[in-house]
Amino acid sequence: MADSYQALARKWRPQTFDDVVAQPQVTTTLKNALASGRIHHAYLFCGPRGTGKTTTARILAKALNCEKGPTPTPCNECHACRSITTGSNLDVLEIDAASNTGVDQIRDLRDSTLYVPAQSRFKIYIIDEVHRLTSNAKDALLKTLEEPPPAVKFIFATTEAHEVPQTVRSRSLRLDFHLLSQDALRRHLQTIASNEKLDIEPGALEVIAAEAAGSVRDSLSLLDQIAAYAGGRVTVDLANEALGLVDTQILFAFTDAVARADVGAAIDAVGAVARAGRDYLQFARQLTEHLKRLLFAKTLGAKFSDEGLGAEDLERYRTTASTWEENDLLRLLLMALEVGQRVRRGAPQPRMELEIYAMRAARMESSIDLRALLKRLEAQGAAMPPAPRPAAPPAPPQARAPLPTKPMVRAPEPEPPLAPEPPRAAVGELAWEPILEAICEHRPSLRSVLGHAQIVRTSPGVFELHVAKSNEFQQRQLAEKSVRDLIHTETIRAIGQGARLSIHVKSLDAMPASAPIGASSPAPARPAKAADEQRLADHGLQEILRRFDGEIVE
Repeated sequence: MADSYQALARKWRPQTFDDVVAQPQVTTTLKNALASGRIHHAYLFCGPRGTGKTTTARILAKALNCEKGPTPTPCNECHACRSITTGSNLDVLEIDAASNTGVDQIRDLRDSTLYVPAQSRFKIYIIDEVHRLTSNAKDALLKTLEEPPPAVKFIFATTEAHEVPQTVRSRSLRLDFHLLSQDALRRHLQTIASNEKLDIEPGALEVIAAEAAGSVRDSLSLLDQIAAYAGGRVTVDLANEALGLVDTQILFAFTDAVARADVGAAIDAVGAVARAGRDYLQFARQLTEHLKRLLFAKTLGAKFSDEGLGAEDLERYRTTASTWEENDLLRLLLMALEVGQRVRRGAPQPRMELEIYAMRAARMESSIDLRALLKRLEAQGAAMPPAPRPAAPPAPPQARAPLPTKPMVRAPEPEPPLAPEPPRAAVGELAWEPILEAICEHRPSLRSVLGHAQIVRTSPGVFELHVAKSNEFQQRQLAEKSVRDLIHTETIRAIGQGARLSIHVKSLDAMPASAPIGASSPAPARPAKAADEQRLADHGLQEILRRFDGEIVE
């Protein structure tokens, strides 16, 4: 009778530290510790599943109990090594914490540590998934872990290091296992396939290595599955069929349809997934990876590389990515991630989710790179946008009615008579409102200060700006040199360079002797409203206007 078949994951399990694949940070540490005699009483092996934690724990147990040891190179020939390999050694106990979580089991373990080893140098406890122990069980383990008997060693393994209590981690020597790179997995699979006399294409090995996602055990299980499905030569197509993967042609057909804004073709690519009998979640996952590769190919250009792609596929990604905008690919990738999460969470209609995504992607507006657009405009000699304000004096405001101005009230003491006014036609452009608007373009907060101001001609070519003196805030504002310079500049710009302007602070108790320049007729005197007087006297309100550059709107 022929021997029963042994799975590749068991048949090719490493038996020495040198056989462990791509974990030098762990194996080198353990070999050096064994060679120098620096053997810790407890070890904590952390890392993802399928990276060799339990296998390395067994090799360490053999290295400690080998008849030639402790040694970094166990012989695998003595009774201790062979019994540990077969799992029949009485002094090496493997405990699955996922099924032995209670405090009673840990108390039994603690009591058994008081007995000396039956036939080996050390009594070794390998506790897998130690984070699954209950809180009480972990507490019961602490005392023995802190001060174990000299002949007792603990080796803990976990995939969730953050769930292991700090009290356990601080009493153990922690070693971290890493996921393997796709290239390392591919080389390992090639070695095993050659020894097993498997006829397999290199592309199929790439498919397996990519699907295993860094796990050695998963890669060997997938190789077993594909070899059994193919029956003979293993091709890329057979590998995709065996693993239920979506053909790359469907992924490119989808993105090509989106690039052409062809909604029907994009939806048909989703339908091709169903016709091929593939899983929608698998399609969403592969589409996300496909878009990520296109984005990286667009960003990196000739420097783009991917361990899972051959030279022909790399060139295809570079060529396809050159027709896309980087921001468009980024948006498509983010949208695909959202859809993939909904499908992964168990969306009731995953096909509809993907078809709606196809419609949104195909109808998505293309991004515009503003920096590239500006460069093109500059290269074509495009004119820059005009300045916010022209240097020339502003035109008279004919499109809108002038804002109402409140006449200033003169003090009871008599004022000297003003010089006779020129004809209205000569001074019609000197109304205060256009000047005030020009000033407020630079300092909007001055509207509350100058809202009641007037321009008065005192002699030919000489003008005075009359403002109220009843508010301390206004006086402080007008005392600032920058404010006075701004008022002077805008007023002279409206009046003419040959004129002179002076700013005078007047009271509000009487009408001025003559109307302001630009007024059509003298306005009748009226007492200031109570609300106006309250606003002018409200220092808090004026301080708010100053700090936030505000104004009071009538």
